[in-house]
Amino acid sequence: MAEETPTTPDPKPIPRAAPPPGAGGPPKAAAPPGAGGPPKAALPPGAGGPPKAATPPGAGGPPKAALPPGAGGPPKAAAPPGAGGPPRAAVPPGSAAPAAVKPTSPPAATKGDSASYATELSVVTRREFLNYVWAGSMALLLAGTGGISFYFALPRPRLGEFGGVIPVSADEFRKSATDAAPIANNVGKFWISNTEKGIVALYKVCTHLGCIYPWSASANRFQCPCHGSQFHMDGTYIAGPAPRNLDRFMFEIFDASGASLSKSENGDPIPLPDNAASVKVDTGKKTQGKGHF
Repeated sequence: MAEETPTTPDPKPIPRAAPPPGAGGPPKAAAPPGAGGPPKAALPPGAGGPPKAATPPGAGGPPKAALPPGAGGPPKAAAPPGAGGPPRAAVPPGSAAPAAVKPTSPPAATKGDSASYATELSVVTRREFLNYVWAGSMALLLAGTGGISFYFALPRPRLGEFGGVIPVSADEFRKSATDAAPIANNVGKFWISNTEKGIVALYKVCTHLGCIYPWSASANRFQCPCHGSQFHMDGTYIAGPAPRNLDRFMFEIFDASGASLSKSENGDPIPLPDNAASVKVDTGKKTQGKGHF
């Protein structure tokens, strides 16, 4: 029968430490020795209960039996020589390792590889078709507008007007030779002059500042009243501030049937044939006189 454990009274609580002098009032008096109660008695041997029994050998179960040789399965067979592929060549010291060869992509399809290739190329989307139509329409519009503008802007003088061909009777050139004086053609703005070298059509504008110069019968020469420039009957410079000879128009001589007899390509004087019936002066083709400076 187990011994009864004597009971001890509950210990009294430990008093708090006294506050500093003057903080909580006058200090409390210290408790006399033994005021806290009798000390706890020591427990006799065996008072904590019987000791636990030790586990007997083999209580954790029978020990695991060791596996016999070969119980884990047959051992793996070693790979035969050469089964992993040819051995890699040793890289010589100091040389870089060869770069890995990238796999090449299959070649793009060509016209002969697939019928869908030609189909994809021949398909025109609706947007592309409208773009082509719009571009073609704009090109036609611009070409038509430009052509019409050029046609109306291009001067087209009629026959007998200045800037075009003006027909003159050959008798007027003969009369100029008889009177030894040029004849003015006010419509074409040129002088009909018949010189020893041949006939010539001189522009009636001075080569100095564009004044209209007359013929002086007393001086037997052209004289500009503005600045005093003077010219011979064939338009050659004599004196004055004019920088060059008088300008000339190109002309062509025809007979009575309308056949061409001779033509002045650069406005130079050419002889008047006896069978000449008319002279056509082209006032749209002017040749500048030769400079004398």
